[in-house]
Amino acid sequence: MKKIGDLLASKTDFRKGAGETDGKIIEKVFLDTLRKELPNVARADIIDFKLKDKKIYLKTAHPAIASEIWRRREKLKSEIKRILEGEIIEDIKVK
Repeated sequence: MKKIGDLLASKTDFRKGAGETDGKIIEKVFLDTLRKELPNVARADIIDFKLKDKKIYLKTAHPAIASEIWRRREKLKSEIKRILEGEIIEDIKVK
């Protein structure tokens, strides 16, 4: 049985720049980073996640969650940039 890391690496090697980073990978990295920053925010609190033109568009279940994400957007962007080793995300828009 193959490891999940090997499967992801064979699909898109985002760490070495061999191909485009998949939207699902960016979503996973974003949600993992968000979970570290805001442990009380669950995946169910993010109603909609879209990636378009290097921007993340989020729709949340509650305005307080949107406010917390907006306040920490710069830290989230820098952490995503560090993990994916590149300028993948330019902005995070929350509604």
